Amino acid sequence: MPKGIIISNISNLYHVETEDGKIYSCNARGKFKVDDISPVAGDKVEIEIIDMEAGLGVINKIEDRVSYIKRPKIANISQIILVVSMKLPKPDLELLDKQLAYSEYMRISPIIVLNKVDLESENKIEEIAKTYEKIGYTVIKTVAKDGVGIETLNKILKQNITAFSGNSGVRKIYIN
Repeated sequence: MPKGIIISNISNLYHVETEDGKIYSCNARGKFKVDDISPVAGDKVEIEIIDMEAGLGVINKIEDRVSYIKRPKIANISQIILVVSMKLPKPDLELLDKQLAYSEYMRISPIIVLNKVDLESENKIEEIAKTYEKIGYTVIKTVAKDGVGIETLNKILKQNITAFSGNSGVRKIYIN
C-alpha cells in the first residue's frame, strides 16, 4: 500500500501526498473512531487507492507520531517557523519568547523569520537578530511580498515537516 503524509484536513476529508508526489483525497477507516484516534496534518499514513484517476483513497494505517500538538492539531513536526513582523503589526518579542519556550519544550526546532525588514531600520533589525542568534537560534530576514530571503527559507523547508506561526496580521509565508 502507498505511504504518504496528510497535508491538510477539511471536514474529515484528508489530503495525502504520497511518496511519488501524487495527492489523494482520503477518508479515514471507521476503526480509527473506535480506537479514538483522529488523523491530523503531518501524520504519516498508509492508504488504499480507491480510484487513481479521481485521486480518491482511504487511510488504512497511521504510523506512530514523533510529536503532536493539539492546537492547531498537527503531528510529526520537525521544525517551526516563527514569523515576526518588523512593522504592521510591530514585533511582539514576548510572544516570540513564549513560542520559543514552547517549541523547545516540545523538542521542535524553531527558526525565526523577521519579515517586512524593508519597513524598519537596519539597526533595529540587527539588534533583534543578534539577540536571538547569540543564544543559538537561526534568524532569517525576509520581505515575503518581494521574495527577499525566500530562497534561504526554501532550503530550510526541504526534508522537514514545518509549521508556521506568528501573531495575527503577520504574513505567513508558504513555500511550494
